[in-house]
Formats: sequence, structure tokens, C-alpha cells
Amino acid sequence: MISLTAATGLVEAIEAAGADADRVLRALHLERGALADPHGFIPTADFAALLDEAARVTGDDCFGLHYGARFHPKDIGPLAYVVLHSPMIGVAIANVGRYLRVHNQGAAVSYISEPPRAYLQHVLVGVPVELRRQHAEYSLAIGLGTIRLMAGSDWAPLEVQFEHKAPAQTSEHSRVFGAPATFGCAAGALVLDQAFTERQVPAADARLYPILTKYLDGILEALPPEDAFLVSVRRAVGELMRQGNPGLTEVARSMTLGARTLQRRLEEFGTDFKTLVDDTRHRFALRYLADPDHTLTEIAYLLGYSETSAFNRAFRRWTGSTPSEHRRGQLPRHEP
Repeated sequence: MISLTAATGLVEAIEAAGADADRVLRALHLERGALADPHGFIPTADFAALLDEAARVTGDDCFGLHYGARFHPKDIGPLAYVVLHSPMIGVAIANVGRYLRVHNQGAAVSYISEPPRAYLQHVLVGVPVELRRQHAEYSLAIGLGTIRLMAGSDWAPLEVQFEHKAPAQTSEHSRVFGAPATFGCAAGALVLDQAFTERQVPAADARLYPILTKYLDGILEALPPEDAFLVSVRRAVGELMRQGNPGLTEVARSMTLGARTLQRRLEEFGTDFKTLVDDTRHRFALRYLADPDHTLTEIAYLLGYSETSAFNRAFRRWTGSTPSEHRRGQLPRHEP
């Protein structure tokens, strides 16, 4: 399911393109009123089909791209605000991966580091391949707009990658993103300079940020509990972490699964192996830091890091603070 906030301004965009919005909606058995509920949800596949139909009826082959480029990220709601008030770009990206489920359960966002580049990867699940293009282009355009709100309107990625095949005309993609566009990739992604993720977000409100994360954490807790399969994968990852960086093959073997089967099953849940390992480490780190008997060196070892400095960098990417700063913030404060 995806929040109907994703469709904010969609009717107006269709009509601005000279088409009958009601005709597009009727094709999906929807009415205007159905899109007006900011608290409502529709199946992600239906939303993808809606964008695909809008592209067909308007004659705009890049409808999803144009709609996403005009979409204001703040219309998404709390998820956008926690991202925009994150202390650093890397933390903002991590928050998208952590909290996206409260907005869209049919997509997964992951951060892949391959110095000197990094990839903000977006994957749709539960959406037929033939319906993914418009939704994928819309989503990456919103990602671009969100980063520009943090980094400035002139910011552009090094490259933008799309899963689908190149359409007849690709000049619009390069124009919108201000970067080369590559098609037929393993997944959609904004390619970044890794050093960029260390940049602070100038307009972030340090007082508002913890309020927003607490609110979204509460929503996550209210969602249905995590599937038993994902819990078992996390358990396997946790057991192998002490031996170093847990690999896909090792985790799959410990679960008596093939590596490809594990990958496919994780995709069905809207995630991937690297994202799940990263999130599991984050969860374990918070748990270990709450125990004052664990030193930072011990925690780094328990999480599979060969050096404490590597743990420090990962924790700063997750939270915007160092493990020491986080632990000091947990200590009870005594009034003089």
C-alpha cells in the first residue's frame, strides 16, 4: 500500500496536461474523492497503474517524471519532515530507508557505499515490471527534489540510473536531473559523491528532529509486526556478525536456503540483504549502547567491525552522532 499523499496534485497535473482526469481515474475504478483523503492508502500497484494510464491519456511519455519533478516533497507528510530535519545528508538517507514503510510499503530504499561513489537505490516490489517505469521516474524525481531542499536547488547527482529500458527520448531525464541518465540497470538509483553524504543539513531543526523521529517510531510500532521470515534472517545475521561482515551466502547457508532464494524472498518484503544487515546492526548497536557494561571496542567487535573507527562512521551515518555522544545522552541527568 502507498499513502494517498503520494497523489497530491495528481488530478491537477493530468488536467494541466490537457486530459480528462476523471477518465484516467475511471480506468482504475477510482473517483476524485478517493484521492482526497490524506490518511488513506491504495495498493502501490494501483498507483503505478494510475501514473501509467495518465501517461497514456495525456500523451506525455514522461508524465511520471514531470509529475515527480513538480511534486513538493513536504506534501508527503511526516516522513519528509524527518528527512529534511536530519542533521546530515547521510542520516537523511538512512531515515528514508528506515521510515519509508509508513508511507509506501511497496518500495524499498537502500544506501550502497562504493567509494568514492554512493548509491541511493530505489526498488519497487509487488508492481508488475510493465507498470514500473512511470512510478520509478516519479519516485526518483521526488528524491532529487528532497535532496535539493537540503543541499540547494542547483544540486545534481553524478548520474541517475533506471531499471527500465531507455525510452525513445531520454533528453528529458538528463534535463530534469541535470546528470547523465543510464537505463537497463539492476535498480533505480541516484549516484552521489560519497563525501556529499557527510554534509550537514543547514536548515535542520535539532529540537524538532527528535520529536519527529519519536512520532514515526510510534507509527512503526503500531504497524503489523515484522514477518517471522524477516525475524529469522535478522537472527541469522546477528549470530554471524561476531565473525565479521555477514555475507549473503553465509546467512543463506545458515538458514538452509540458496543465496538467490534469500534475495528473492527479501525483495518480496520490499528490502534487500545489504539494507537488512545495516538496519540490524543499527538495532543491535542501540541495544548494546544501552548497557554500560559494554565498551565501545566490545560493541564494535560484536557488530562485526574490525575497527572501532568503522563502527563510529556507521553509527554517525545512522544517527548523526557518535556512539559516545549517544551514550552520554542516555545517562540520567542529576539536578545540582
